[in-house]
Amino acid sequence: MTPTKRIWADVHIRGGEAVWVLLAHAYALLVPLAIVAAVSWNWAYLQEVTYNPFLFFAAACLLSAGGAFEAAQNTMDNWYLTEETASTNGYGFADFLFYWLITAGQACIALAIGGDQLWVVVVSVAAVVALPVFYLRQGPYFVPLSVVNLAAIVLAFNSFGDPVIFLQLLITGATMYFFAALLRTRAQVLHGFTTISASSGLWFLVWAISNGAQGSSVPLLVLAVVVFASVLLGALLWRRLLSLPPSRREVTLAA
Repeated sequence: MTPTKRIWADVHIRGGEAVWVLLAHAYALLVPLAIVAAVSWNWAYLQEVTYNPFLFFAAACLLSAGGAFEAAQNTMDNWYLTEETASTNGYGFADFLFYWLITAGQACIALAIGGDQLWVVVVSVAAVVALPVFYLRQGPYFVPLSVVNLAAIVLAFNSFGDPVIFLQLLITGATMYFFAALLRTRAQVLHGFTTISASSGLWFLVWAISNGAQGSSVPLLVLAVVVFASVLLGALLWRRLLSLPPSRREVTLAA
């Protein structure tokens, strides 16, 4: 078997579906670069309103590394996700590193903004320490990540003054929405939507930094309309998503 065929043998989806899912993960790996750009362009402003903007660069590295381990775990699961795979509800070494690094990345964002506050240090360190304990004991390992992410959102709002950062919560909801549909249908196209949603929350941090530097913000009415429209669209599409057929699993035996 040639190297190319050997690589594709590890991918049990084909055609446009495979391209979509793989591109979604490439996007997830590259999105943290937007933080690097936003911090570089607004360095003087961030030095005034945050504790240590250099930690944003550390966060970008950790988030990209986490995305790489997620892709590694997906490869171990042959890019065909079900309820039984480690990439979803199971447990695996690469999956563990993904969650740990993502949690550490969110902790760095919180510390970058409010590291001069004791409660921020305590929450950030506790989340990073607790994640392995929760994961290895098969507990709710998403809790430490959720707590430190929420802390980072609140800190970003307090520092940049733009409620657009709260749309990260909407993106989290979209991630859970597509993830639930993926597990119920096994339609792997939803894997791509889950990945895009999970990694797109960073854009609202970039947006908030940019608006803060310019002294502007998104009106609350606009945000309310976006949230309402998103929830309504999700409700209307739910039955259609659940009607998607399972993706065909393409298994190539190694020669």
